[in-house]
Amino acid sequence: MNKFRSYLVKPWFAYTFAACSAVLLYIVLSNLPSVGQAIRSALAFLTPVIIGIITAYLLSPVSDFFEKKLFKKIKKDSGRHTAGVIMTLVCFILILVLLLIALIPSLVKSVSKIASNWDSYMVTLEGLFSEAEKLAQRIGININVANLSSLIEGALDKLVDFVKNNTNSIMKTAGSIGTGITNAAVGLVFGFCFLGAKKTILDFLFKVRYAFTKKEKAESNDRIWKSCHSVFMRYFGCTLFDALIVGIATLILMLIFRLPYAPLIAVIVAITNIIPTVGPIIGGALGAFFLVIDKPINALWFIIIACVTQFFDAFLIKPKLFKGSLGIPAVWTLVLIILGGKIGGMLGVILAIPIAAILVILYGEILLPKLEKRTEKINRKDEDDEKEDEELK
Repeated sequence: MNKFRSYLVKPWFAYTFAACSAVLLYIVLSNLPSVGQAIRSALAFLTPVIIGIITAYLLSPVSDFFEKKLFKKIKKDSGRHTAGVIMTLVCFILILVLLLIALIPSLVKSVSKIASNWDSYMVTLEGLFSEAEKLAQRIGININVANLSSLIEGALDKLVDFVKNNTNSIMKTAGSIGTGITNAAVGLVFGFCFLGAKKTILDFLFKVRYAFTKKEKAESNDRIWKSCHSVFMRYFGCTLFDALIVGIATLILMLIFRLPYAPLIAVIVAITNIIPTVGPIIGGALGAFFLVIDKPINALWFIIIACVTQFFDAFLIKPKLFKGSLGIPAVWTLVLIILGGKIGGMLGVILAIPIAAILVILYGEILLPKLEKRTEKINRKDEDDEKEDEELK
């Protein structure tokens, strides 16, 4: 290892590395489409593995909790770890089954009801347009309902024609969705395999890292990694728990007011609540859409319920869960969400805030100390130059 490090400081090594880098960059730029296709193919092939790594990382705190709290009386470390992983798997399967039981019947019922009552929904919609026209005429605004009705009918006809003329594209999209579901299922299997072998994998990575890194540098990296890990776990843990609370509260209130599609809408609200800032708006709009075509008054009651739950969530639940701050000013949150959406789509929206918080940590732990050292060095040099000038005088 010391011999390898001695090569790094040789002039010929720097020249060789620069030449090889230039040649590699030229090859990549000359074959950019092929390189992009190769990267996409590699990512598609590695998607289950990536999903498995993410799953194991997110479920690791749950497994550690069961291992340290529930199975702490087991003497062997391997036995505690195995029991914790099995308990995590059982809880994951139970939650997944409960979600499917709550979601699938309501979804099937909703779709079948919409299909069977489509004509009555259109009549109700036309009635709403007529009432809107009368109200607008009282105010002094002229609205032609016939044009609106013909516009909607034309849009529906175009939608039907689009489905007929793009059957192949729709089938490809359905195939892509099926592939995504398969990758997710295989990734979950990989995730629990990685979770079971977590200690072995971490020990191997620890030894490799310390073999190529000085002890002081490795310890500094450990401190940074722990800070980044704390940010991720805190953000995602609190976000998921907050979404669960909002979903349960929505379900209870909808059942109290006897609103239809309560399990389906509660699941939609909980899932969309994971998305920062705009998620509650999306969940409220989707829930209102399901209810307004059934009975407009139900949509009004749901909007009131959504406003109440989001009010208590914003001013009571979230401040308790997210104590302190992730280091991101509140005014930058919306900007980060927009940038994340532009770069990485929905995944970018979800990850924008924790990634920005980690960048703040990296700036404070790595870049800022280097800048301070550089500033001290420049100031020291200026002081030495001033002393030399004074001696010459």
